[in-house]
Amino acid sequence: MTRVAILTPYAPPVPGGISTFVSGLSHALTDDGHEVSLFAGEGTRNQTSVVNARAGRAYVRQVGSSLEKIRPDVVHCHSHWYCLAAGLRYLRRNPKVRLVFSFHTTPTPFLRIAFRRLLRRAHVVTFVSLAQLAELRTTFRLGGDNRLLRPAVKLRTVTSAEANQFASAYDLDGSSPILMFAGPLEYAEKVAGVVELVRAFRDLLTDYPDARLLIVGDGSLRFRVETEAKDLGESVRVTGFIDNVPAALANADLYCHVSRREGLPTALLEAMSLKRCVVASRVGGIPEVLDGSNGVLVESEAQSIATAIRNLLPNPNRRRDFGEAALRTVERNYTWAARLPQLYSIYGLAE
Repeated sequence: MTRVAILTPYAPPVPGGISTFVSGLSHALTDDGHEVSLFAGEGTRNQTSVVNARAGRAYVRQVGSSLEKIRPDVVHCHSHWYCLAAGLRYLRRNPKVRLVFSFHTTPTPFLRIAFRRLLRRAHVVTFVSLAQLAELRTTFRLGGDNRLLRPAVKLRTVTSAEANQFASAYDLDGSSPILMFAGPLEYAEKVAGVVELVRAFRDLLTDYPDARLLIVGDGSLRFRVETEAKDLGESVRVTGFIDNVPAALANADLYCHVSRREGLPTALLEAMSLKRCVVASRVGGIPEVLDGSNGVLVESEAQSIATAIRNLLPNPNRRRDFGEAALRTVERNYTWAARLPQLYSIYGLAE
């Protein structure tokens, strides 16, 4: 058994890819017999010792002190500088600990020189895609041990009752086709892609007047999406964050992950794991997952999106084949069981 501390800005019930990743990581390690403590800036205390440690220097002080009490063998820090700074504080007093830092989103460099100094003291720095690794290794001039650690998902089945409950709550009965996007509406380049999806959908309504587009998510830039869709009435709906995203995804005829900047979105993998036919932007790590046999890549402009959707909607057999291939991709490479050997190598635990 290894004691692992996971340091993160977010944990459940806070929504988003980072929260989903660290939750899955925590459960995978625990199920495999390790002792895991999870320290989050925002989250709810539960059996894995989540604490509301806030952010910045307050996080560094509180979590740095807490680590001395539990004495972990591995400290895995995620996404934000203050998580890494707290881990480094513990490393200074415990030089045998293994310190790992994982990027999730691709940040705009801020205090780049200071962050670079922190990164160079981690034993391993991980990235969610080859594209992100190449960009950030150059941005931060990183040497050392840089590796891939792509997101993973837990395979699950959505019951018909769950799917029907969501459909009823959002008045989807009689709507066809149903298009969907899931993700935070928080980053300008990502939301710009969602706006293009709405514009593509406006064009599709001419031929598919009963179509619906659901944007599952929320954030400070939600108003940009709603402004673009204000003339489309109930055809487009921004749901806000919801508890059961798989139940929403199970209702989608097409899952459309359109963005102008991505690492590797967990929502995309979740949709693929539910055998959804996927249309996604050719950005970030997405082309490393979709190869044309398991989904359709598009440019992040309305015309390209609309053309791809128009080609798919009249062909249910093709959509089914894409969905089944998507599930096989996730089963092979994107489950937590598949991820554990890689994690143990990163943690220095591989035999």
